[in-house]
Amino acid sequence: MNITIAQWRKEYETGDRLVDEQHKSLFSIINALYSAMLEGQGEALLNKTIESLKDYTSIHFETEEDFMLRHDYPDYEDHHKKHEILKEKVWNFDYDSEKIDSVQKTIKLSHFLMDWLINHIKHDDKKMIDYCCHNQKKDSTSEDHATLNAQNKGIKIAHWQPEYETGFTLIDDQHKTLFYAINALNSAMLAGRGAELLEKTLRILGNYTTIHFETEEEYMLKYHYPGYLEHQKKHQFLRQKVVEFTQQKDKVNASQLTIKLSRFLTNWLIEHIKGEDKKMIDFLRQKRLDD
Repeated sequence: MNITIAQWRKEYETGDRLVDEQHKSLFSIINALYSAMLEGQGEALLNKTIESLKDYTSIHFETEEDFMLRHDYPDYEDHHKKHEILKEKVWNFDYDSEKIDSVQKTIKLSHFLMDWLINHIKHDDKKMIDYCCHNQKKDSTSEDHATLNAQNKGIKIAHWQPEYETGFTLIDDQHKTLFYAINALNSAMLAGRGAELLEKTLRILGNYTTIHFETEEEYMLKYHYPGYLEHQKKHQFLRQKVVEFTQQKDKVNASQLTIKLSRFLTNWLIEHIKGEDKKMIDFLRQKRLDD
């Protein structure tokens, strides 16, 4: 069943590329969680997705709060409090939701996050970005302005195209999340925050690729996909590369490592989706028709 409950719209754009890419990642995680529930995988993926949401909301809120502090945003305290409310809700969700079944859990969390995000973006974030972008501090240097311009004119290196769609909503939403995470990392580097966010982004990529690969591998095993072992080896290759990049973070210049990681992940994802994933999905779709 193809249902997207968190649809990104142009009206949600704040004008800050890094913030927007992080918002898009959160939208995709919500959609992937909801799709997992519809596919009967909600219970298996719920806790892992909650952990990813915890990590990603932390990084996103740190990004916004750093931005506000650097520009002396007058409503910082109020905005910060709203971030804390969401973090507390997400952090405590796994405890509060033990009394209901997995479908109810997933629906409750997905709709709460969707409603909160949309309202927060359209009101608090829009107001914050508008102030910070148009009310520079009097003592701002040309370097500060260059950094802000680089951030807002960031180069998207991972372009999602219709040709990458596999037709399986859950897998496509997970792929989109990875694309947005790559773009957010690249935007952070252009904004001069690559080193700061690199380690956390590597951890998120490690966690999320695990969730995504487990999803695909569960499908392949369920339908006895003949190319399972070969496909799994390619998943393991990417897992190992993420580990290697993590090990390099203290030895290589952060900007260089960010560019290298972003390009590698983009190229790997596109080739993997267009090749291995398409082949796997064609098989799974036919098996579903036969069943």
